[in-house]
Order: sequence, then structure tokens, then C-alpha cells
Amino acid sequence: MMPIGMWVVVGWMAFVILTGVILFIWGMKRGQFKDIEEAKYKMLEDHEPQDWPKGEKK
Repeated sequence: MMPIGMWVVVGWMAFVILTGVILFIWGMKRGQFKDIEEAKYKMLEDHEPQDWPKGEKK
């Protein structure tokens, strides 16, 4: 018979593994892993800077 502390540790390990698997499946369904290279090139795209919005006083 395992002490209660061991059951808590085993339960916590099962919870962490199950959470990781669920998050991985969620990421796969949302396409998070399809194109991991795009983000680093997207930030290098050259766009004209936009003007700072002018605040109007009421």
C-alpha cells in the first residue's frame, strides 16, 4: 500500500502529462506548428512607419 503522499505525487504527474498532451493536441489543431519559420521573417518585412495618431482635445 502506497502512502497518501505518493498518491498525491502520482496524481500530480498524471495531471501535468495530461495537460501537456491536451495543449499539444490543441496547438496541432490550431496550426501552431505548421510554419514556425514565418514569424522571424515577418518581423523583417519593410513597412513604412505609420504616423502617430493625433489626439484631439475636446
